[in-house]
Amino acid sequence: MTKTFNFYFPCIEDGGLEKNVFALVNSLAEKKYIINFFTYEDNTRRAKLRKKFFFNKRINVITSNFFPKINNRYLRYFFCFIQLFFFSMFNKGIIVSFQGNILPIITAKITGRKIIIRCNTAPSKYINNYFKKLFFKFFYSLSDLILVTSEDFKKEIKKYFQLKSYVHRQSLDVKKIQKQSHINLKFSFFENFKGLKIINIGRLTHQKDQMSLLKAFVKLIKYRQARLLIIGDGSDRDMLEKFIENNNISDLVKIISYTKNPFKYVKKSNVKVLSSRYEGNPNILLEIACLKKIIISSDSKVGPREILQSGKGGLLYKVGEINKLSELLRTININSKKIKKKVNISYDYILKNYQKDISIPFIKLIKNI
Repeated sequence: MTKTFNFYFPCIEDGGLEKNVFALVNSLAEKKYIINFFTYEDNTRRAKLRKKFFFNKRINVITSNFFPKINNRYLRYFFCFIQLFFFSMFNKGIIVSFQGNILPIITAKITGRKIIIRCNTAPSKYINNYFKKLFFKFFYSLSDLILVTSEDFKKEIKKYFQLKSYVHRQSLDVKKIQKQSHINLKFSFFENFKGLKIINIGRLTHQKDQMSLLKAFVKLIKYRQARLLIIGDGSDRDMLEKFIENNNISDLVKIISYTKNPFKYVKKSNVKVLSSRYEGNPNILLEIACLKKIIISSDSKVGPREILQSGKGGLLYKVGEINKLSELLRTININSKKIKKKVNISYDYILKNYQKDISIPFIKLIKNI
């Protein structure tokens, strides 16, 4: 098996996907594999990039920042594709794609390289007609290995494309998360408050649908004392803040920017709500489960249902059902035996299925390609 991997990852944000990519490439680098990492980042920020995401010094970061001010995701995909294509023409290595899989697949087929793709969004989100189904099925079938993050995701790949995929779960450092949660934090918003303390963590985008959570919260406070903390950044922030202001709930809802350690805030909360329209296999639910907090999640495709064991390890509601979410928050008794049992079930699930070093199962999966 080759000792060289060429990772294609054009757009670096602050999400769970990034955590897992860097956990994988850093661990592979420590095991003396050669890692070339293709991304659309300004060369002048390379040192900052390494520090922010803890790149191992052995990793060769290859940037494609031909036009620094371009923020369009698809243009970034394209410029990284050009860089990867010409590199692959003259250099060996397995291509590993975690984003925009079509262009790396084309590169692999033209240059004669092997390619591994990881799918991060459930096909039910983007396959809305027959031609899209044929298009993605054709290109995905050209890959040498398809990785997914959960058994439910694996079923979706089979259902939509009749293709075989393999589960490669996310990295989860349980002890580190628990340690970070105990870092001292003075947070008056939650401290000395006797009502329900709700937390939501994620990008402020259409996908994460914090607006539904806010609407449910407005209904909730008519019946129960509660406060809501939202942690994240994104394109929907202005819209969410305007809703908060218009509904006179500024004293009850706080939005703070993304932090590398949200777990110290989680420790002070009672319940985590995931309101997403769709997911892959949401890291944040796994991380919250490490801290033994009850989770209420939209039953989005795919991930939450598997992580919460069809409701045995948490509470599920149909995507967008504001009234149901409000009802769950209104009636939940976080100290009940029933809720504590659910918390323990989700905790046992992550201990059984997840590990810190995901390079070990990765290496096992690719041995035969």
